[in-house]
Parts: sequence; C-alpha cells; structure tokens
Amino acid sequence: MLVRHYVQSQEYRRRLVPFFRRVAWRTLFSTNRRAFSAMVRVTLGRALRWLPMTVKARRLGVRLPMTLQVADEVACRASCANCCFTAFSGQRERLDFATLDRLFDEALALNVTIVYLMGADPFYRDDADGFLDLVARHRGQLFFLFTEGKRLTDAHLERIRRAGNILPTINIDGLRDATDRRKGAGSFEVVDALLAKLHAAKMPFLVTTMVSRENFDEVTGAAFARWLDDRGAWMIAYLPYTPADAAAERGLVMDEPMRLRLFERSLGLNREVRRLVVLDLLGIEQHLTACPAAAYSVTVYHDGTVTPCPAATFGDRDGNIHRRSLEDIYVNGRLYRGIRALRAQAGGSLACLFYTDKKFFREYLSANRDSVNVLNPGATQVLQEGP
Repeated sequence: MLVRHYVQSQEYRRRLVPFFRRVAWRTLFSTNRRAFSAMVRVTLGRALRWLPMTVKARRLGVRLPMTLQVADEVACRASCANCCFTAFSGQRERLDFATLDRLFDEALALNVTIVYLMGADPFYRDDADGFLDLVARHRGQLFFLFTEGKRLTDAHLERIRRAGNILPTINIDGLRDATDRRKGAGSFEVVDALLAKLHAAKMPFLVTTMVSRENFDEVTGAAFARWLDDRGAWMIAYLPYTPADAAAERGLVMDEPMRLRLFERSLGLNREVRRLVVLDLLGIEQHLTACPAAAYSVTVYHDGTVTPCPAATFGDRDGNIHRRSLEDIYVNGRLYRGIRALRAQAGGSLACLFYTDKKFFREYLSANRDSVNVLNPGATQVLQEGP
C-alpha cells in the first residue's frame, strides 16, 4: 500500500518483498485506528475503481499514473544547508487552496491515490491548519507530507491524527552533530522528541535522508538505522544530493561507484533492523524497476507547470494546470508523449532520464527552448554534466 514501484521483476521481488512484509504487519497491528481506516478506505476505493479505470486507460491509450508529486511554495523558510530548494529562495508563488482541491480531485479521477506533498515545509505557512484540513477532506487518497519537523506542533499532530490519511515524512540527514550542523543548534533534540510523539501515537511516518559524500558513512551506518527503528519510523528513503544552484557544494555529489554502494548498503541495512524498511529510491529505479517519469507518476510545481519528475524542473509552457486539466496534460502533453514514446522504444523500461541517461532531456530542451518553462536553471546545469 505505502510502497508502490512500477516494473516488478523477479529480482525485485526476491530482494525487496521480504522487507515489505514488515510494512504489511505494521499496518495490521501497529497503526492507530484512524490511520488504519484511511489505508483500508483508500485501498478498497482503488480496487473498486480498477475495472472502470482499466477501461478508461485503454480508451485513452495510456497507462494511468500511480502517484502525484506536488512541489508547492518552493521558497522554503526552513533554511537547511544544501537543500535542493535553495534555488527557489526568491520565489513566493504557490497554488491556492481552490487549485489544490481541484488538482487532488483530478488526480483521483485518474485513480491516483498516493500524493507526495513536497517543496516548502508546510508548517512554515501562516495557513498550515487550513492546509491540513484541505488535505484531510480528500479521504480517498493518502498524502505523504514532507517536513523538516521543527515547526510541527502538538496541535498539528492532533489534526494529522484525526485525519488518518496524512503521513508525516520527516527529513533527517544524520545524528545529532550532522542534524544540528545542517538545520541549526538544537534541531536534533526537537526532531528526536517529535519522533517519540509520533511513535507513541502509533502514527505511520517516514524519513527522507539526503545522502552526500559528507554524510554517506553516517546515514548508511547501522547506528543511524537502529536509532530510527527504535523511534518507530516505518521507512527511510535515501535521496542523492543534487546541486540545484550556483552556491551549492558540488564536491558533495556522489559518483557512480558510491551510488552503487548506497544501493547495496541500503539492502543490507534491512537485515540490521527489526521493523524499519530501508530504501534507496533512485537505486531501486536504476537496478530493479524503472524510471517512473510520464508513465507511472506526474509532478506539478508551484506555478502549475507539469514537469516530468521532481528533479527535472521544467515543462512545456502550455502544460500548466491553470490552463489545462491534469488528464489532458498527462495524456496529450508533448513532453509526456515524448517520454512515453522513448519508453516504448526501450521495451517499456527506462533508466532514470535525469541522473543516468540524460540525452533525451538535453535534446528536448535544446529543440524546444522557446516553448519550455525552466523553473530552476540548476536542473539544466545538472543535465549538461557527465555522460
């Protein structure tokens, strides 16, 4: 339910399914009543829509997406060092509640029941309570709400507990020294206390960890994983550090051998913990499944631009939810159709088009520079680096 990958090979099942059984067990026996009810409701709703959605997909001639990523209000005020959203520091635009409400409904009409709320930490918003209430009303979907955790109050936690369909996803990039260095003195104590509250309330929560050369050994070590396991985290999702602007520390980027080590080490860590599931998301896509862009997921940014994925921060100028429906852009958008055509040529499976095989995006940006909206020039810079 909470883990949704795309092309499941026999090797994928052999290496990962045993760990995912932990998630199923915790869903049944270690979840508060409201969260459990939300998971069951969303799962049953998706199952009941399976037949009409299958007919719809055949009529449209595309595979319907499985997840929606919303990178909203990207000018985050949390000020974590080396965050990928520092490139948007001057950007104050965001999707209003009415647009978000419509977007979630349009996603559900495509049977998208998993929504990742990324971008700025929502608990720095002056309307955070209203934002949580809006999300809670969409009872047919589960929302992974990304936050650094320091502004998440007891009142917010109570709203999340009552909603059931909101899963806090906490960014933690190391133990005490690393956390305080990146997020400010005292940050570790605040986050540690937050995890204890979530665990005591039996609220499912995940952890995202940005991995770089600087913190690689610490965050892939058994001590870090066991600490999160003891605090009740359900999953760690490793994400590679990617420079997003001119001020970023490019020397922190992992090379390919280190990324391979991250993939293998993440699998091994699952044997060091009791309940936690440890995932290297990019590694899984590269080695066991496939790139989800344009066929399994859809991403919407703060100004309404629909992009291929959260990392590839560009999209066609006419591919904007303020002007067209999400379904129309997903099915008929030129960039999305181009990626699906490339996927068909590759036999249905692609390596990551942003980190691994950059040719398509390079050529698309070059050929369509006048009709593409580039939200973050740092992304195009990454595409010009390496093979």
